[in-house]
Amino acid sequence: MVIMNNKTMTEMIKKMTVAYITTLISSPIFAQEDSSFSLFDEPKAPIAEKVQFAFKTTKVVNLQSIELIDAGVFDFKMSHRFGALNSGAAKFNSEDAVNAFGLDVATIRLGGEYGVNNNLMVGLGRYNVKSEKGVDAYVKYRLMHQTSDNKKPLSILLMAAVDYKNTQYNRTIIGINGPVSVPWGITGKQRLSFVGQVIIGKKVNDDFSWVISPTVVRSGLNQVYNGSTESFVSTGAPQTQIALGMGFRNKLSARTSLNMEYIPILNGNGTFYNSFSVGFDIETGGHVFQVDFTNSLGMNESLFISRNADRWGAAGVRLGFNLHRVFTVVDPSHFK
Repeated sequence: MVIMNNKTMTEMIKKMTVAYITTLISSPIFAQEDSSFSLFDEPKAPIAEKVQFAFKTTKVVNLQSIELIDAGVFDFKMSHRFGALNSGAAKFNSEDAVNAFGLDVATIRLGGEYGVNNNLMVGLGRYNVKSEKGVDAYVKYRLMHQTSDNKKPLSILLMAAVDYKNTQYNRTIIGINGPVSVPWGITGKQRLSFVGQVIIGKKVNDDFSWVISPTVVRSGLNQVYNGSTESFVSTGAPQTQIALGMGFRNKLSARTSLNMEYIPILNGNGTFYNSFSVGFDIETGGHVFQVDFTNSLGMNESLFISRNADRWGAAGVRLGFNLHRVFTVVDPSHFK
């Protein structure tokens, strides 16, 4: 048996104490790795991801949604509106021949949108609306993208659009040799309309998204062309109109959704009516097919916001559709 004196025991205790403290200091990693023994662990902050797919396309029905076309992608759009239901089974007059409750009427817009980058999209289109034809172009830019951590609770975008009516407006005058058709003296400035819009929206959950859109529309004319009388008729609407677009999307299934929108004019409609539309989105592979019911005949902002001659209460609703088909033009990896 080894008998230690007090001095030897004291030295041993010192060595054991130093070794123990050294072990504690030199091995903090192991203590931190096992979170079950830590009193100072905090829950990890959620990863901030950009919220996607609030709407299936860049449109609610007519109104712009908070979605943009992906960078490097071209979206071909074909929009069609039939005549109003209240046109009846057969109706003939000097302006047009309408029957089958509007199904014989063909109002169309062909256009496309291209994603310049992840926050910028441009669009261009050609339309034919009754006696008027024209081209339109627009730019849509995202200022803020909603994130999943709610630090950015909304998506905010800006949209600017221009519409040019290149219709040849004619009137008949009596000349030396009889009636002669001559063009109206409509200037290029009068043929232009401009639109500015702020788009604010949110994806509330996987099923529901909403959008509101304060809008200003500046029309080159506060008159419309009447083909039957070959004259321009005052509408009583101000040339500058302020509107507030409101819309939502509610998912019905993985590939279908119900969309609605209402766009009241806040400073006077004149002889026109506010736009109200109901639509159904149907996704089929690379296509999104939108079927809608609307009192809007025009298919760009300067027309469907402030130039609606029909109203739902008088069965002025018309069936229509939008067809979207996307094509990848530039490899998405170039934008990463």
